[in-house]
Amino acid sequence: MQISLMPREPKFFELFNRQAQNMYTTAKLFNELVTTGNFNEDTVAKMHKLEQEGDILTHEITDTLNRTFITPFDREDIFTLANHIDNIVDGIDAITKRMGLYKLTTPDSYMKQFSVILEQSCHALYEAINHLKNTKNRTRICDYCLEVSRLENMADQVRSSAIGELFEKSKDAIHVIKWKEMYETAEYAVDTCEHTAKAIQSILVKQA
Repeated sequence: MQISLMPREPKFFELFNRQAQNMYTTAKLFNELVTTGNFNEDTVAKMHKLEQEGDILTHEITDTLNRTFITPFDREDIFTLANHIDNIVDGIDAITKRMGLYKLTTPDSYMKQFSVILEQSCHALYEAINHLKNTKNRTRICDYCLEVSRLENMADQVRSSAIGELFEKSKDAIHVIKWKEMYETAEYAVDTCEHTAKAIQSILVKQA
């Protein structure tokens, strides 16, 4: 019997599921904060704690990867997926910090649209990642990834409308600078969701 010199770790799917749950929790909290406008010191700190938990999970996945000889799919894909998920959480944390820093306690309708799109995108990714362990779920996973792509297209439209209206109606240069940065940062977070969906689709193609 051939014995592997390095252990096969069954932890990757569990770690990805935990990472995806943390991502989705982050997006839900952001949507809640946008709805209430409650970007104070405590809520910003709560968001940052989730970002730190995301960093820990990403490090644990990387560490497990370095200790594992046999992996459920390509090593590079594991590393890429873990980092994309982490980047989503980092992006949402960055928006939250800036909203608090700039004292933007009355999010407008465009930011509310972004927060809903982000939560829906993260939910779709959460479901896709939780189905990765079973290749029989390929069609369902692809559907979730397509939903993320659809939502990213919506975010592009929201950003264009938001920035267009901002320049048309606002005469306050500081106000324009602040909100333009918020819209672009939110849209970038949704873009990162799409990058994550594409990483998942790449895994499925290689497993076909």
